[in-house]
Amino acid sequence: MTNFALIDELRVEFGPGLNVLTGETGAGKSIIIDALGLALGTKGETEQIRTGAEGATVEAAFDLWDDEARRLLADSGIECPPDEFLLVRRILLREGKSKTYLNGRLSSAAWLRGLGDLLVEVHGQHQGVVLTQPSRQRMLLDAYAGLTGDVAAFRAMHSRRQALRAELDALSAEEREKAQRLDHLQYQRGEIAAARLHEGEEEELIQERTILMHAERLHAAAHLGYEGLYGEQGSVMGRLAAIASKLKDAQSIDPRLKEAVDACLTAIASVEDAAAQLRDYREGVAFDPERLEQVEGRLHEIGKLKRKYGNSIAEILRCATSAEAELQRLICSEERGQEVERELATLEEALTQRAAALTARRNAAADRLAAAVQEELQALKMEKAVFAVQVRARHESGSPCLEASGADAVEFLIAPNPGEELKPLGRIASGGELSRVMLAIKAILAASDQIPTLVFDEVDVGIGGGMADVVGQKLWAIAKERQVLSITHLPQIAALADRHLSIVKRLNGARTEIAVQVLEGEDRVREIARMLGAKERSDAPLHHAQEIMETARRWKAARVPGASA
Repeated sequence: MTNFALIDELRVEFGPGLNVLTGETGAGKSIIIDALGLALGTKGETEQIRTGAEGATVEAAFDLWDDEARRLLADSGIECPPDEFLLVRRILLREGKSKTYLNGRLSSAAWLRGLGDLLVEVHGQHQGVVLTQPSRQRMLLDAYAGLTGDVAAFRAMHSRRQALRAELDALSAEEREKAQRLDHLQYQRGEIAAARLHEGEEEELIQERTILMHAERLHAAAHLGYEGLYGEQGSVMGRLAAIASKLKDAQSIDPRLKEAVDACLTAIASVEDAAAQLRDYREGVAFDPERLEQVEGRLHEIGKLKRKYGNSIAEILRCATSAEAELQRLICSEERGQEVERELATLEEALTQRAAALTARRNAAADRLAAAVQEELQALKMEKAVFAVQVRARHESGSPCLEASGADAVEFLIAPNPGEELKPLGRIASGGELSRVMLAIKAILAASDQIPTLVFDEVDVGIGGGMADVVGQKLWAIAKERQVLSITHLPQIAALADRHLSIVKRLNGARTEIAVQVLEGEDRVREIARMLGAKERSDAPLHHAQEIMETARRWKAARVPGASA
């Protein structure tokens, strides 16, 4: 990224597993997440452009795990081979415009947002919006129940039903207008057929008309040519014959004149041919006012058809073919309507049965998921919380409604404290409670959820002590199945990182800039000691930091088959 907020130029590489970002408050950790959000299609603001720059650029490379994301790209004509990354580039310009590129192809931020929902999910104190959406909750339940493939098949059948309904509506509308349309098409077909047109006819008629209009002139030219070549006294033919005769006599004296004699004889033959052609042409050319009138009438008829059906005879004939095809379709539309109604009835029955099967499996999975989440919440010190997954039938105007995902609306409900009624997850007042619920759900669904990258933006706010260990362990467990990015202020979570990045704000000359450093070894120990509250490099915080890291290492090793403790 370049010229973004306080960033002059920065490259950040996240690895697999748990990536932890730490740093002082105000160091710029949220700027990294904002830049990622821009790469996922969020709206850019001119305030995000670094002071003094005309524009900001953010580029990101995504490894596509999800087949749905690849399908979206393919449908938009964007190629992304399985062994290559998807490259996203967003450019913000100070005049307020922005540009979006996917693998070098110009796209739109709105389209990118839809794709971004399949690539990265961001959660935080005030960013759990995605998890609170009923559509997302339904997808999570389906993933937990192993219904993703079944729902995809149901969606394809539902799409077919919608197409059949649209076709039936179109056929019904055509039925009302069919009689008038049939008359019109039959008239078109009859008028064009009666004209008995053939391609090239107009050009032939135009040529004939030209000849008829100039028949006297053409006859005079042919007569003059014939007489000059052959017919009159002193014609070309007579003079050539005399010359050839003289040359033959001379040839008997000098054989070298043979070629000249042969040339004269050839010329005589050519003149005879030309004269014969001119004679025949003269005899065939005659001014025929009646034929000229017929030609003019035919051209006029063709012109009228051209004004109605096309700019040429070829187009008129294509119009006739099209009219014939539409006529046959309209004639057969009643039969097609009956076919569509039969297929639609069969499909409706199959969809109803499949929807019922989906509902049954969702209800069964909802109870299991609710119990599993409640168990996770107990581990996260929400022992009194009650969690439920509600599956209810969709209705529209009082009747059951089948949508692309089935007949069910799914909603996660929770009562965080005893005595409270169950409420939708989105209405939880405490951001910390929402974060822990989200963490519990993600811990359960890590293996089945299809979002490849999860971002946890300070979900550890307001917790500490043993709870910090539990949250860190949950994050690490989720990261075994998905790439996880976590901004944290808790050393217990940082110690579990597979990749630890430190965000620092520093002065470069007179300008403030943000830098990112990958921490390893002693640098990582000192950062965790800082997170423990060390004001200087004293031995006690460093020793405590080493103990936390060693504890984290042993805990991770115990959960990795074949790892050394």
